[in-house]
Amino acid sequence: MKSVLAYFFLGALLALPSGAGLYYLVMYTQPYLRERWLFFLALFLFVCGVMLPLFALLNRYFFTAKRINPPTIIRESVGTALIVDLLLWFQIGRVLTPAIIMICIGGGVLAELLWRAREAVEFRSGIDD
Repeated sequence: MKSVLAYFFLGALLALPSGAGLYYLVMYTQPYLRERWLFFLALFLFVCGVMLPLFALLNRYFFTAKRINPPTIIRESVGTALIVDLLLWFQIGRVLTPAIIMICIGGGVLAELLWRAREAVEFRSGIDD
């Protein structure tokens, strides 16, 4: 998927139904166990859908030497959604502090930097054999 427009459609395909599900869960249900897990699933899909085109645009304009790499875009949007769900889980348990927020976000950024560094390394046969 070389076009950013494809990521906008895919993001809308994820974000619109899950956003409607989030609205329904928040407005019309009680926070029992099943509804709470559905809430986290809908939030995960919604954040993935919203972040997918954003990360596609960021990768398109800031990394112009390379084309858009679909696994990278998906990995970044899933990682962001996972961090959002994790922080919301901490908030439900009333243990969310600014230090925990910085640790979670810093860990996500560090993991992404390490994955980017690993992708940048290119194997060349015959060197250092």
